[in-house]
Amino acid sequence: MILSPRARLAVVSMHTSPTASLGQNANGGMNVYIREICAAFAACGIATDVFTRRVGADDPEVERMASLSRVVYLPAGHDHSDKYELLHHVGEFADEALAFIREHQLNYDLVYSHYWLSGAVAELLTEKLALPWVHTAHTLALVKNRQLAPGAKPEPAERIQIERRIAAEADLLVASTEDEGGDLALMYGADRDRIQVVAPGIDRSTFQPMAASEARRKIGFAGQRLLLFVGRLERLKGVETILRALALAADRRHQDVRLLVLGGDSRDAQQSEKERLKVVAADLGISDRVDFLGSVAHHELPYFYAAAEACLMPSYSESFGLVGLEAQACGCPVVASNVSGLASVVREGVTGYLVDGHDPAEWADRILSLLDDPENARQMGRRGVLLAQRYPWGLTADRIWTAVAPLLESAQQNAVHPN
Repeated sequence: MILSPRARLAVVSMHTSPTASLGQNANGGMNVYIREICAAFAACGIATDVFTRRVGADDPEVERMASLSRVVYLPAGHDHSDKYELLHHVGEFADEALAFIREHQLNYDLVYSHYWLSGAVAELLTEKLALPWVHTAHTLALVKNRQLAPGAKPEPAERIQIERRIAAEADLLVASTEDEGGDLALMYGADRDRIQVVAPGIDRSTFQPMAASEARRKIGFAGQRLLLFVGRLERLKGVETILRALALAADRRHQDVRLLVLGGDSRDAQQSEKERLKVVAADLGISDRVDFLGSVAHHELPYFYAAAEACLMPSYSESFGLVGLEAQACGCPVVASNVSGLASVVREGVTGYLVDGHDPAEWADRILSLLDDPENARQMGRRGVLLAQRYPWGLTADRIWTAVAPLLESAQQNAVHPN
């Protein structure tokens, strides 16, 4: 039994809680990342307090997430659904965090922030607490703006300015892929010796293969052939591409195939993306073969992955393809955009297909190749399971901690021998 933690980290996740339901508002891969990395840290004796916003009257002040991990809900910016409006509450959030820390006489070894808004908070906290600062961006504004989906709103200049400050000031930048590390260096001017590339992981006890027939029965689509999309509904995710691809595929053959769309509207959208996509499906004449199922609990996703002939990921940009990795762990081939975050987890022609661009005809061809050759699809699924086994969360946590250790040693030495 661990009697006291080896270290204690202040984790900042201002705009979304790691315990929030996935596929709603701004909730997605980052929530999974923070929750799982904190659980993995707890397993090796590292304590974490995750500071996030109180968004509802029923939110507790403190919620236990793992044996050595808590979520601390702070009353700052709780009335805003638009995350960009939260920028005006960064100082308030930092003050609330400092008040909680002082009231409970907490001592931390470092601050670990996630996403640019949290980085803005961490900038203030580390100045007051004199602690090392680690940051994971999850997405980068300049990368998103470089690959904007049609009709998508560019990321604002204020975000880019803050990300540049984070890249210059954080003691360690944890990137999910080599490409993201390169973007931090080339587009944001970060020192390469402060960038550590560490791939995220998956919960291998949750995401594993099962019989497709049983999975389809479990989710209520027994005896049907299914395609799957998982993610928040926003222009960035490119769902319109696969709607048009499905219409083309159905015109040629496989009119029995259904598309399941899991996830709700992003709170950042100017209009309901779900309603827009429903109109597109109606115009294409495929409304009867597309089911918008809303958000699904994370532990239920394995049934959907195992039930599907393919998981489709037509994103215009992704920092890392957690959904693709989870799908492959369940034996589901992935058809994904050939962008860096997805190309890092999908092996072309081995575990799925990578598609250049968003031409619906190209997507229809890849989808049909899987539907026409079930044995090849099954082999891709089996190879995907083997690939996904290389990404346990424990390994991710170990690699991050190895990169963090020199910062802690330096901080301890400076505390003992101040200038």
